[in-house]
Amino acid sequence: MTLTPTLVALLAVFALWLIACIWAGFRARVLWFVIVLVIGLSLNALWMVFGLNARVFEPHALLAQLSVVLYAVGGFGLGWLLGRLVTRWRESRVDPPRS
Repeated sequence: MTLTPTLVALLAVFALWLIACIWAGFRARVLWFVIVLVIGLSLNALWMVFGLNARVFEPHALLAQLSVVLYAVGGFGLGWLLGRLVTRWRESRVDPPRS
């Protein structure tokens, strides 16, 4: 399998989108997550319709859209968990004694 420029571009967009989902979870920004999710669903639908000549409501396209939602929820959950861990880590810090 060779990485064509189209595939590299798709993977780069996916990685940036997933990072945005993780960031929204890390900051616990639900509205931003919904915006990022809608953008991801739209871009995926556009790619499937115009790049792959698929119909929006065929089973494979719907499964691809479901996978986008699951990736987004997983990224948001991972970011949320990391955000809570970082917050608890900072709160449990022991300050050095003052002289």
